[in-house]
Amino acid sequence: MNTILSRHAETRAQQRGIRESDIALIVAVGTPVDDDSIFLKERDVEREIQQHKRIISKLERLSGCRVVLGGETVVTVYRPSRKTERRLLRGQHRHQTITAGDDFPALSIYEGGHSDAS
Repeated sequence: MNTILSRHAETRAQQRGIRESDIALIVAVGTPVDDDSIFLKERDVEREIQQHKRIISKLERLSGCRVVLGGETVVTVYRPSRKTERRLLRGQHRHQTITAGDDFPALSIYEGGHSDAS
């Protein structure tokens, strides 16, 4: 959702120490309470924190893994030895970084949003 702040909202947000990015986050993860407002409940906060903890846990578990691509096809995945890892990282500046959603849309790192069942 692309929101536009009225002049009044900009002034009030500034007075209350609420950034535009904070408003976007509330709109993205908060709970609609009527047709024209969203409230960030403690349950919303807990849900998002748990989701991010799961992502952090996955990142820690997958640290050091290598995925070899052939175009948009995953050819293999493995954990390289320390020697291989050093060799790979020496030439790091020559390689392009691919993130999910850019050149490889089949992968999704974070399934954002929330269900109404929460």
